[in-house]
Amino acid sequence: MPSPKITLAAALIAAVFSAPAAPGAAEDNGKTLTIERIYADPPLTGRAPSSIRWLADSKGVSYLEKVGEGDEEQTLLIVARMTSGKERTLCVVDTITIPEDLRKEEEDLREEETDKFKIGSYRWAKKGHHMVFRFKGEIFTFNAKNGRVVRQTRSEEKEGNVAFAPDGKKIAFTRGHDIWVTDVEDDTERRLTTTGSDSLLNGVLDWVYMEELFTRGNVKGYWWSPDSKSIAYLEIDESPVREFPIVDFIPAYNEAKMQHYPKAGAANPLVRIGVYNLERGTTQWLDVDTSDDGYIARVYWLRDNKHVAIEKLNRNQDTLTLLFADAETGGVKEILEEKKNTWINITYMKRYHEKKDLFVWNAERDGNSHLYLYKNDGTLLRQLTEGPWEVSALNGVDEKRGHVYFTALKTSRLERHLYRVPERGGRIRQVTRRPGTHSVTFSPDYRYYIDRFSNTETPRVISVHNATGKELFKIDEADKTELAGYNLPVPEFFTFTSEQGLEFQCSILKPVDFDASKKYPVLVYTYGGPHVQLVRNRWGGSRYLWHAYMAGRGYLIFSLDNRGSYGRGTAWEDPILKDMGHVELADQVAGVEYLESLPYVDGSRIGIWGWSYGGYMTSLAMFKAPGVYRAGAAVAPVTDWRFYDTIYTERYMKRPQDNEDGYQASSPVNFVDSLQGPFLLMHGTADDNVHLANSIRLTHELIKAGKDFDLMLYPRKLHGISGKTSRVHLYQRLTRFFDRNLRGDVTPLP
Repeated sequence: MPSPKITLAAALIAAVFSAPAAPGAAEDNGKTLTIERIYADPPLTGRAPSSIRWLADSKGVSYLEKVGEGDEEQTLLIVARMTSGKERTLCVVDTITIPEDLRKEEEDLREEETDKFKIGSYRWAKKGHHMVFRFKGEIFTFNAKNGRVVRQTRSEEKEGNVAFAPDGKKIAFTRGHDIWVTDVEDDTERRLTTTGSDSLLNGVLDWVYMEELFTRGNVKGYWWSPDSKSIAYLEIDESPVREFPIVDFIPAYNEAKMQHYPKAGAANPLVRIGVYNLERGTTQWLDVDTSDDGYIARVYWLRDNKHVAIEKLNRNQDTLTLLFADAETGGVKEILEEKKNTWINITYMKRYHEKKDLFVWNAERDGNSHLYLYKNDGTLLRQLTEGPWEVSALNGVDEKRGHVYFTALKTSRLERHLYRVPERGGRIRQVTRRPGTHSVTFSPDYRYYIDRFSNTETPRVISVHNATGKELFKIDEADKTELAGYNLPVPEFFTFTSEQGLEFQCSILKPVDFDASKKYPVLVYTYGGPHVQLVRNRWGGSRYLWHAYMAGRGYLIFSLDNRGSYGRGTAWEDPILKDMGHVELADQVAGVEYLESLPYVDGSRIGIWGWSYGGYMTSLAMFKAPGVYRAGAAVAPVTDWRFYDTIYTERYMKRPQDNEDGYQASSPVNFVDSLQGPFLLMHGTADDNVHLANSIRLTHELIKAGKDFDLMLYPRKLHGISGKTSRVHLYQRLTRFFDRNLRGDVTPLP
């Protein structure tokens, strides 16, 4: 623990006289970066194409691209052909006629809306030439051959979770929490399930399953069989789960939206798996026993169309069982089981072969995330990857050529690269080479891949490569012209070893006119929680730009990946078990001790801020490490782990009724008496993830303790507090807070 800091009053006086002169922001040749510009449209790095997808035949890549400005702006649906990259416009989206019943009257249009046709997220059928997408709650298809747009549904209720059948002839979707199917050619609809309600969901994930087990933001809970004759789906019974109100405080009479939200230690939804046979019109329930309060973590079809692979996770989340279920009889067979003393990290790094009775499985048996090849009877053939590094994604299996493609931190913990290993075992080959972060999507035939690349100096390059890594053409590259005019600083990466012998990966951002003979205030940016790694060689987006803006105002920006964070295996993650916040805070304090050893750091003027888990860490830092940080700003923090959901919280903390001491020691609300410095608390009132109740409870405790603090609420905003106006306000508020408390500067922002 560092020595106690000088008193706040003395420190503020010192700040006024010793702080480096602060320009308005990063500047060069008269150009000044402002917070308004960071969040303006178009972005500083230019517009990127959206919804980039492979065509079913692997002969091209499609994407949406905006061209023109203002009233002349249009959205084009474009296909770039293999292997030349030659572009062809399939349609001008804005010119598609909107059906009369979906038109808005002029007076109903919001200021930022226009009554134009839009295509957002879309999917191509695996066979044929059709694309499916949603517009204003209805389903449409687009035929790439003839350019026709066809409306597939007409209902007062909104449709969602749209997915083509593998044969491309049918489209499944959900309406009113039930599963429906429509025929692409003749528009006929068929309702498959009939029991859906607000508390019983068929083929739709509830909030906690979507947020913590399946892909965040995706609420589809059903899966087509390869032959398009059956659909496996989850039935989620929410009736045991208590509801939580999300209140809109703006109307004269407040309105509340009720959310089923299982809090740590409370009742979970009841889940079972059914298989609906479209030919018979019946559902077969699978004999997966979840009476032990377990979770259904993953569902896949096997190639024989007769069996469903199911990953069942117990509530304690230390045992994962792979089951193969017979879709006809419902009977199940256990294939393998993973056990850990701490918890199992659930991933999508599984792949069941289409031509052979094999599958690739991901596990952390040797302390790192690696890939294993199995027979479908549960026989382990071989471990495909091994070593003191992490596999972060399974990109696919080229069965024809016998290659397994994956993304890993093998070359550097700071980077993500694509690798290939023979399915029969052997040498691992690195495919991507450019230093930085690569995110890869393979074509259906595995001959090509799309590479989304960035590093600290390159905001974005989206390119198409062949499977050996050779670039064939670029889809998009960020325009750095305006960025270059601001002469922005580049993050520096380094490591240091603490007195306890722990090596930490860190980054620091310095002003472009950095002078080692001066003393600088430091702004520590933290997250600190599981599955996140802040210190990486990638483009940091708008948050980096704000940090660069702050560096231009005379700050050093520092980040450290503490124990519990991602990228260094289970030995680095596991110490947080049943005691979240303890080792994480100790490591962050070790980072401050390191900063204080640097001759150009003013140890009396170190602030900290973070969002979500980072807000939690900031709150803990201000309450449990008094005097270490001069000031702290917490955005949307968890303040009592009893307030957060079952799946996430119990994974690390187990149930509160089984770990009372851990919950007490890990929750910031219990330590407000120790607050010494300025504290800013910010939250969106409509946050359905970390509820506003967390900040209200913390406010209650701070007032009871007689503590002064600042509170900033963002009405109707979710966890991310999105939108230009809110983001500009939030970051201006953060800037003024730290200027006042770390530099003693109260001058208006430019």
